[in-house]
This record gives sequence, C-alpha cells and structure tokens, in this order.
Amino acid sequence: MMDAGGGTKARAPEPPLRTGKSKSCKRPPPLASDSEDNVEVSQPQRLKKRARVSVEPSDIDSDTASKQSVSDRASSSEIEMSDSGSEPVKSIAKALFEEVPAIVNTQADRQKKPAKSKSGRPWKTRYTLSRSPTPPPPVWGSQYRPWSAKEKKYTAEIPMWDSPMTRSSFGPQPLKHSSKSNTPSSAVQVKEDEEDLSILEIKPEPDVPPHADAMADLVYTKTGSVRLTDQNTELRKVIHHGILEVKAYIAFKHRYPEIVAKNSYAREILLQAAKHHKTVPIEKRMYVDDEYLSALANLIDARVSLFRTEIKDVAYKYAPGYFRLGRDCNAIVDRLLAGHSYIFPQTFDAEGLPSPKRQKPYQGQPIVDTLYETFFKNTKSVGLQFAQHFLDIAENKTGRPEIPIPMLAMVSTAIHAVLVAKKNKAGEDFKFTGNQFCDIYTYHVALLERIRRTAPVKFHKMMADIYEEVQHLCHDTIGVYDKDTDLAFLDLEGMDDE
Repeated sequence: MMDAGGGTKARAPEPPLRTGKSKSCKRPPPLASDSEDNVEVSQPQRLKKRARVSVEPSDIDSDTASKQSVSDRASSSEIEMSDSGSEPVKSIAKALFEEVPAIVNTQADRQKKPAKSKSGRPWKTRYTLSRSPTPPPPVWGSQYRPWSAKEKKYTAEIPMWDSPMTRSSFGPQPLKHSSKSNTPSSAVQVKEDEEDLSILEIKPEPDVPPHADAMADLVYTKTGSVRLTDQNTELRKVIHHGILEVKAYIAFKHRYPEIVAKNSYAREILLQAAKHHKTVPIEKRMYVDDEYLSALANLIDARVSLFRTEIKDVAYKYAPGYFRLGRDCNAIVDRLLAGHSYIFPQTFDAEGLPSPKRQKPYQGQPIVDTLYETFFKNTKSVGLQFAQHFLDIAENKTGRPEIPIPMLAMVSTAIHAVLVAKKNKAGEDFKFTGNQFCDIYTYHVALLERIRRTAPVKFHKMMADIYEEVQHLCHDTIGVYDKDTDLAFLDLEGMDDE
C-alpha cells in the first residue's frame, strides 16, 4: 500500500475469522485451577512481544522472579508454537499446566484494569511486574524476598509489631498494619484473636472468704510484718488482752511458756481473749485462717520476750546497788553465786564481802523490789489485774495471799543473770533468753517445791510474808499510810491553839 510520500506502508493483517470448519487446533478444555484465567494468544504482528499469563488467586504464595521469568519464556514460546500449529494439543495443555501464576499483591493492583484488545481481552505483557513504578509490599507471613534495592528499602520501612508484646500490653486486640500493607483475610484475623485470648493471662478474682468482716482485717506493713498500733480498735483489744494473759501465764504457771507449750499457748490465749471481748468475726477467722492466727500469735511471742527483758532491766536496777557491785566486784559476785546465796538477805563485812542470812530464803531486798515494780506497780500490772489468783491461793492454803512459785523463781533467775553479766562485764544490754537461763529457773522452781514438801507450814508463811512485804511497798508508793504513822511526823503540841 502506497503512502503520501511514495513509500510502502505495512498494514497489519486482519485476524482470521474462526468458524466451525476452521482447521486451527482446538483449545484444550480449561483446567479446574485455571477457571478464572484469561489467556490471550498474540497475533503474528506482535510475536516479538511475548505473552504473559496473569492469574489472580488470593491464597497462592508467589515465587521468585527468576522462576517466573523462566516459566514465562517457556509459556510464551509454546503459545507461539500453538499459533503456528506446529505443536499438538497435549503439548499446549502441558505448557499451560506448568505455568506459574503471578499474585497481585495489593487491592489497587486488582482494581487496575489492563488495556484491552479489539477482541475485548486484556493484553498480557511479560514485563508488567518489573516495570511497576513501586514494588508491591511483601505478603505477611510469606517467604517473599525483594529482588531490588528499592524494594528492600521499601520493605524495611514497613512497620512491624511484636505480637506477644502487643497482646500483653494492650489486651486481646488484633494487630493493625499500616495502610500500605495488604489487609489480612478474615480467617487470619480470627486466628490471631484466638491466639490473643489464649496467650493473655487473666487472673481470676479471689473468692470472698466467709469471714470477710472489717473487724477481723489484719493490716500489714510494707515489709510484711504486723504491728499492734496499725490494727483496728477491736483487734487491739483482743491482742492487749492476750498479752496480759501471757504475762499472767508467766507469773502463775511457767516462766518460759514457749519451751513448755511449744507456742500453742499463744493460740489458746488469743481464742480465749476473742471470746472474752465477744468479737465473733475475729474468733471465727482464728478458727478458719491459720495464717491469721499465726500472725497474731507472733505478736504475743514478741511481747513475751519483751516482758522478760523488762524484768531483767528492773533487776539490773536494784541488784548492783544492794550487793555493792562496783568495777572490781568479782569476789562479791563469786560469793553470791556460790550456792545461790543471792536469794538471802545480806550483811557486809568491812571489806564489803556479803554474808547471807540463811533463815530467810527468797526475802532479799532486790527480790522484793523487783517483784513490786514488775507485777504490782500500777493498775495495768499483772498482780493487780489478776488479784483473784492470789485470793484463790489464800483460800486453799493458810488464808493469806501468797506469791506464786513461778513468779518468785522468775525474779530470782533475773537477779542471777545480772550477777553473771556483771562478772563478764557484759553491761545491761545482755540477752535474757530461755536457752541461757532456763536451767536456773528450773532449779529455783525445784527448790521451792522441795521446801513445800519438806516444811509446808514454813513454806506458806514464807510465801505469804513475801506477798505482804510487796504490798507494803505498794501502799507506801501510792501514799496510803497508817494514821498513827502520819501523825508521827506532826508536832501537835507545838501547834498554835488559836
């Protein structure tokens, strides 16, 4: 065909019309996996451009670019050969079956419609992926590897989240990627939600105990200990009553209750104190909560040790002055410790060495003074709080109140400990524990019991005299004097009549 310049212009041949009698090879039936694929065979004029088949399945992983290139070349060559009619039908079907589809990664790529040919079918070009202005982001969870530096940089800039950190920090919420990434499918979201709920540690709320009452609440310090002053009023009353009962136990039963009763005495005392004050919630919790009862018993045990220390301090105040203990007092201490002579009243020679009055055991002045200040000094003292115990002793014995054996043995043990500390230059801050002085206490209890069995009348008189002497100190301190004694300080004859 001639153009205006006299040259020949090539005209593209019209595609031959295919009829039912055409001799061109028949196309194989579509495979199940290729039901949505549109394959277009290029015309003879476009044989230089090799066709590319694009398939859009949503659940097939993409292959590497090198494999796609080799597959595309093989498929395009076989399509060309199919047009020329040189290949049989089976070869064409095999070539189509071995093709590797390319996955469209973004929703925008899916929405892009390629240019269509005259027949209404889109052109399939081979270089669509490599000529894309921006490479598609990688599919989450796939083995996709970028094939250029630009795509690697693009992939590195995509934000990633650590799933365990997100779950533990923000609760069971599905991960939300940036807008540039592809939206995960609903199945993946459901799976992530199930994993989130399984990994999240949800602590169940503690069951409300049946004894949940504000009266029975126990307040702990930051270090986990329990202080008496931090508790509520009702609980403090119970604990104070328990402490007083423990002091009475020491005074009337045994000096070292933790050795005899194996710490069960404190629990029994607390239960009795709760019943006495009619604090039902506290009593119920003591029965059902062993840890609660143990915490309160520890307060009682601590007060027992403190009470023993108070007795030792009082003895340390009176004993050195009475026995004339100075810096060099080893000779005096040795005489007092020999045969436990410190339980007797003393007379001192010119050198200051003591000599005991053995007809009055346990009636020395340090013993009486320590008994008074420890057990009878104020209204909160054990002797005044439990005065009924002394009356019970009077009814059973000679009709006079008596000092109980444990109380007298305890004070005697404290004086013995003071003498040992003076000899060892230990000072007044020495420990007064049952492990060190329980044997001395046991000795005094056994000695008093032997006196009672050997001479019961003399024993009861001795114990009653000690109690009476302590009571005299109480009256003198309070200010209740005998009327005749009070008048002795007055000069009635010298007073003015008018």
